[in-house]
Amino acid sequence: MELASGGRVLLGERRAGDPPLPSDLEDALREWAAFAVTVSAGGPTERDLLQRRGRQLAVRVADTLGRPVAYTDPVTGRVESVPAAPSGPIPRIDPDPPGPTPWATGLAVSAFTAVLVAIGDIALSRAFADAFGLLWVPANVLVALGLTPSLHLLRQVPFWRWPAAGAAVGLAAAWVVLLLGLLG
Repeated sequence: MELASGGRVLLGERRAGDPPLPSDLEDALREWAAFAVTVSAGGPTERDLLQRRGRQLAVRVADTLGRPVAYTDPVTGRVESVPAAPSGPIPRIDPDPPGPTPWATGLAVSAFTAVLVAIGDIALSRAFADAFGLLWVPANVLVALGLTPSLHLLRQVPFWRWPAAGAAVGLAAAWVVLLLGLLG
């Protein structure tokens, strides 16, 4: 790929199996060539921009053709080979190994959440029982069924598994206290 006289871009030899260039890439090459004609007498900033944009377009051409492209720098006249990007699957980088499980902090958060949920559930269920009798039972079942999907999903999230476990234990403890309250 080189800049020819008259502000045209020469792509060099085209091979039989080369795909056609997309129209946006052809437009970008024409714009770059027109810019190169106007910048030929410009300062170092403009020439640096011309070189950088030319390399970017050479990379795009190489990616489109799937093979290396020879790029002639219009400022220095130096020829460099621009390789095509690898076409295989993107290599995956192994994530950082998880750190140690913070048991002390996690259990403290779980205990706090369990106490908070148990007290809240017991208080609301007792108030509901005073107002509507045994209707607190289906209401509490609906609360437990409503929270179950969220608690199930949160058990896989590193921090939020601790409050989720605490909320589940708190609901179970509240049920035990409420059912024992019915007996005595």
